[in-house]
Formats: sequence, structure tokens, C-alpha cells
Amino acid sequence: MSESATRDAILAEAAGLRRAWAEHRADVEQAIAAAARLRTAFARPADPAAEPLPAQRAPEAGR
Repeated sequence: MSESATRDAILAEAAGLRRAWAEHRADVEQAIAAAARLRTAFARPADPAAEPLPAQRAPEAGR
């Protein structure tokens, strides 16, 4: 088994996808690859406390 296949199997197991890995391995591999691409698509902020969106406020009743 290649290194990437082993890594994918470990990730699938950690995510609780044992049955999906056994029955739909190609789909799980595609999902793992997509998640890896998305993970690198966003730059991390320099300040770890920074929020990715401005603060939101819940609407008040009657307004």
C-alpha cells in the first residue's frame, strides 16, 4: 500500500468512515483530496484570535 493510500485509510478510520472506505474508496479518496485543497486555499491570519468574519449580532425580537 502506498504512503498516500495508508494516510487516506488512517484519515477515513479517524473520521469514522470505515464502511465507506471499504465500499466506496474512490469517493472517500476524492473527498480527502478536496479537503486538502480547501485547507491550503485560505491564508491563516497572523493573529490567532482574529475572526474570519466580522462579529454577528442576533436580531432582536420585535425589530
